[in-house]
Amino acid sequence: MLSLRKLEAVLTILLLVASICESQMRIQDADKEGSRRGLKEVPVERLDCQESLCVGLEYPSALEVAFFGENTAGKLKDYKALIIHSSRLMNLPRNVFQSLPQLVEFAVLESEVQHIDRECFRGSQNLKILNLGGNSIKEMERNTFDLSTEMEELNLSDNQLEELPRGVFLPLKKLQKLNLSNNQLKIVSLDVFTHLNALQTVNLDSNKLKELPRGLFRPLRLLSARNNLLEQISMNTFESIEHLILSDNPHLTRLRLKGDIQELQASNCALKSVILDGPIIRLRLDNNLQLVDVKITQPQALEQLDLANTNLSSLDFLSKATGLMDLDLSGIDKLKDTPDLWKSKHLERLSLTYSMDMLPKLKDLNYLEIQQEKLREIYIKDVDYDFFVKEDGIKCDHLMELLSDKELAKDVTFWEEDSTLLCGKH
Repeated sequence: MLSLRKLEAVLTILLLVASICESQMRIQDADKEGSRRGLKEVPVERLDCQESLCVGLEYPSALEVAFFGENTAGKLKDYKALIIHSSRLMNLPRNVFQSLPQLVEFAVLESEVQHIDRECFRGSQNLKILNLGGNSIKEMERNTFDLSTEMEELNLSDNQLEELPRGVFLPLKKLQKLNLSNNQLKIVSLDVFTHLNALQTVNLDSNKLKELPRGLFRPLRLLSARNNLLEQISMNTFESIEHLILSDNPHLTRLRLKGDIQELQASNCALKSVILDGPIIRLRLDNNLQLVDVKITQPQALEQLDLANTNLSSLDFLSKATGLMDLDLSGIDKLKDTPDLWKSKHLERLSLTYSMDMLPKLKDLNYLEIQQEKLREIYIKDVDYDFFVKEDGIKCDHLMELLSDKELAKDVTFWEEDSTLLCGKH
């Protein structure tokens, strides 16, 4: 039986061999890609530029690639950013960074680009930001970014990517922001984001993803995956994240997450049940019309909660939400009783659908919205202590009667502009 020390030595050797094999395969891939495509490099003779913005490059052939030379790039030597817009480029231009080595930011936008290859980034040792949004990129080789190792922000949004090759982002050790929104991604492999220790923000909005598997991400600041086809998310997918956005996923019916999540947005899904095991500060679950069950193990951390237009009948956990500042319960008609949430000394904003006799004391609220009988809306806003009422059917006498037993600030007034009531002494 191998000792622990020998076992560690064997594992180290295996990892080294795997790394060498990976490097060799990338070099072979580069050679194959170059020989397979055999692109004709066509020199760019002139650039139509206004400062660092250039337009009108016409290289629509799949067999040709625009080639930047020293003479063409001469007038751009003083700029650290280059933006190519509204052009026709089947292939991403080559020799850009060798002729303009000072570039920190490079963008090719809405220019019909379909192919990008490793050779495009030769000499890109200063490149920090790459934006290829709004093109027609369907696929990438896994060695595409081998020569752009200093990159910190990458935008591939609004393309036609259907999959991400294994290890395609592996060379980008300094990558912090990644935007893959508005593509055709159906699955993201577990190892796509492996070793991206600097990654903070990932945008996967408007793809065709059905799941976010466990272990996909290291701790992030923000992950947005709205408007996908998500059906399930593993409970331990997120150990720690500041902002998690899952809204507009029409097939997401249940959500159970365990971890430290500062903000969760899961509005306008098909959620029936939500269980959150861990601290959460801001939570939006509004417009989940079938939502009947919400459990939060640490409600005392809540500061903002939006449950508008759900099918909840009980909110017992709110009695422990002593730090709550903003609460929206509007559109909920089936609550059995009003939760004892007024213990929160920090509550400043409240929206709800109740009869008037269920109102809490209003003196400490900055904003109150009440929907009564699904037709009437009353707003109280702390703007010079004015009381706004948007409902012609409610009269001043009625309001004064309804609020006669409420302890309001001394200088609250009721007033009218156009269709808004004017009550009280002025």
